[in-house]
Amino acid sequence: MNASIRIFIVEDEAIVASDIKETLQSLGYTVEGTAKTGETAVEKVNVRHPDLVLMDINLAGSMDGIEAAERIHRENSIPVIFLTAFADKALLDRAKKAEPYGYIIKPYDERGLQSAIEMAVYKHQMERRLVETQETTRVMVNATHDLLYLISADGRFLLANEALAVMAGISPEELQGTSAYDMVGKNILTPKMACWQLNTMGEKRLVFEEQLNRGWYDVTIYPVYNKSGAAEKYAVSVRNITARKQAEDQVRSNAEYFRAIIEEASEVVVLLNPNGTFAQQSPSFKAALGYRPDQELTKSFFDYLSMSDWQQAKQVFSEVLIHPGMAKPVRLKFEMNDRGICSIRGIMSNQSDNPFVGKIVLNGWVE
Repeated sequence: MNASIRIFIVEDEAIVASDIKETLQSLGYTVEGTAKTGETAVEKVNVRHPDLVLMDINLAGSMDGIEAAERIHRENSIPVIFLTAFADKALLDRAKKAEPYGYIIKPYDERGLQSAIEMAVYKHQMERRLVETQETTRVMVNATHDLLYLISADGRFLLANEALAVMAGISPEELQGTSAYDMVGKNILTPKMACWQLNTMGEKRLVFEEQLNRGWYDVTIYPVYNKSGAAEKYAVSVRNITARKQAEDQVRSNAEYFRAIIEEASEVVVLLNPNGTFAQQSPSFKAALGYRPDQELTKSFFDYLSMSDWQQAKQVFSEVLIHPGMAKPVRLKFEMNDRGICSIRGIMSNQSDNPFVGKIVLNGWVE
């Protein structure tokens, strides 16, 4: 398993470098190469891209191991473990700036060397996965026009996507740490969107609609609780639903207009539900059957039909019902309130896919 880990050695003493190489190979690692100077190490690592670099801090030449490690980390993001015979505080403090993955004090033992290598490689793999996950998450949250952000309990942005940052006129990084209440003052968020005095009551999710700047927004808040059960942060999603609201209002307005037309229609107009019950009838239909306009026709549409036409009406209704947009001519006889017979000729059509109607419609005239 260790053979898959490729290690580059930077050591200016040939005997020590040879000893390290033999030790690594005996442990099952692959030695990708060696270098005596920092300059050579940077050049070779840029070409060979090993999994790990063992770097002696004290090297001959103008570039010591710390500077070489900084270059390697900056240019290739390859983990480095320092080798040193000295461990004074000043040197270690300077070495920390190179962000090494470990230190090995000479003379080293095989077990300590192997442990340091395995831990460094594992840590580097986990960091890469974390970076990949964070990058994927960043792409996902910025691929939407919705406002996505994370707010602390004291009202400060912990994270925010580009959609919100654009509205604020700054970058997501600049937005981080600022007060969400500033966005309320700028009329970008409402107090509830900023989780102002939010009482979650242990809820996993809060969903509500907010109106702002003549627009409508669907807001979803996910409280994040600590071990004590208190909400310490809130993940918030804000979606602009203004277009949907306007469409709903338009449909509602058109439906009301359509109902008004039915009420004033001189022709017979009947709206039926899929189960054959009345959704609406024009006063002219009630009058044709001998009922007053204020009387409700409480039975099924088919209960008012003459028995001679009941089967025909059922057949036409069933056929039209399963074919949105279909229209069929009909001539039906109805039993009147005074037990007389009324004949209506017209069209039965399926208007279920019409947002203004959404019903089965019979319209026609009395013969």
